[in-house]
Amino acid sequence: MNDLRYALRQLAKSPGFTAVAILTLALGIGVNTAVFSLINALLVRPLPYQQPSQLVLIWERFASMGLERIPVSAPEYLDLEKQFQSSTGLAAFTFQRFNLGGGDVPERISGAVVSPSLFPLLGVEPIKGRTFAREEEGQGRDDVVVISERLWQRRFNSDSA
Repeated sequence: MNDLRYALRQLAKSPGFTAVAILTLALGIGVNTAVFSLINALLVRPLPYQQPSQLVLIWERFASMGLERIPVSAPEYLDLEKQFQSSTGLAAFTFQRFNLGGGDVPERISGAVVSPSLFPLLGVEPIKGRTFAREEEGQGRDDVVVISERLWQRRFNSDSA
């Protein structure tokens, strides 16, 4: 107990050193916490999907042209779909930007074009409505969309219509 009182008296005698020491400890703890949270979220915690360890991402590679990780083209995806066994799921997606009209001001939003098999493959169900049907797949079928809950609340005021 005497040692603790002595340490507190010494810290009180030099407030500058005490402030720097406390600030250094706080900064170190804060950085450690942030790095741990990032590593946990990106590397340790499993993806929030059904059987995340079974998910793989297929890329193309053109080494002669120095191109790595090229997305698979639509015709190649269709060939892969025919080759895969019926017990194995296969889905496609590509990120894209879209123009969203219908309101007072058009809006540019980020989204993805996905195959109807993506949601069942991931084991994901919509909160409201439905996902895509197989017959809605194909070029020119942009009349059916699945939107995020955040977009539904912000842009459509959570209106079910």
